[in-house]
Amino acid sequence: MKILPLLFLVPIMAFASATPKDIRTSVQKYGSNSFASKITAEDWAETINKISTGDDEWLMLVPDLAPVVNLQQSNQLSGALYYALDANAKEALKVMSILDKHHYKYQQGTDIACVPPFDKITSSDMETYNRIRLSLLDAGPQAATCLWIMEGWVEEIKANEARKSS
Repeated sequence: MKILPLLFLVPIMAFASATPKDIRTSVQKYGSNSFASKITAEDWAETINKISTGDDEWLMLVPDLAPVVNLQQSNQLSGALYYALDANAKEALKVMSILDKHHYKYQQGTDIACVPPFDKITSSDMETYNRIRLSLLDAGPQAATCLWIMEGWVEEIKANEARKSS
């Protein structure tokens, strides 16, 4: 019988996760002065996770976040944009293009988000890189700069690894 009340809490907890609207409300409420310190770790982790899946609604939240994130959050946001390229390259590139037109304290667009967020290449990283590379090739000419940055970084990592092993 003690489990029965817990079963009623599970649906409530499932609906308690943050939505893009909730995050936008927090951005508007706290602004650049305190948003970065006011968002809960759970809401931020959820936001980064959802953006990295390439979901359109979450990706369109990124331009709202760019002016209010701190350096650590900016790095996480750039990593999420990189992974979003795997599932939704065209929309992720649109968001990066929006970021490219602004000069935020920490957040940048294509120049940073297209850099793979690793400095050693594992087989898993290579698989993801190859999928993203194919997504960018399918995305059209607007993906050229991102593809060039991404490929350049991976080649640099490979060269560094080769130097270390010789």
